[in-house]
Order: sequence, then structure tokens, then C-alpha cells
Amino acid sequence: MKTLSELLCPEVPLQTGCNLPKTAGDHVMIGSNMGPVFQIVHVHGDMAWIRPIANGQEGLVRLDRLRVVEPQARH
Repeated sequence: MKTLSELLCPEVPLQTGCNLPKTAGDHVMIGSNMGPVFQIVHVHGDMAWIRPIANGQEGLVRLDRLRVVEPQARH
């Protein structure tokens, strides 16, 4: 099923090309723009629950649409 963005703007690629692993606690942005920064709350399969760092609404986003802003040290 396509999202509203995919239907209205099919020429705009939503995948970021960021192949870094994304886990809870990582700071990410959506797409390749310089929009707001989010923190990943939880990852399940190919979906991430994200929360804005500053303010705004939480949401679910496919992992391939996120790019890591600040690579965190992995333990």
C-alpha cells in the first residue's frame, strides 16, 4: 500500500540510502532533507516508532526512510 506522499509526489525518492543500522535511541531525520530531528523509540521489523527531539507528533515510519544524524557508539 502506498503512502499519501508516494501518491502525490511519485518523482521524489523517499528512501535515504542510509545503510547504517538504526536502533532505539538513535537520532534520525526523515528523507534527505534538513527537517526536524527525531529519536527512535522502538524498532519492530522494518518500522520505527519515532519521537521529535524538540516538539511535535510521534509517528511510525519505515526504516528505509530514516537516516542517522549522529551515529551512536555501539556497545
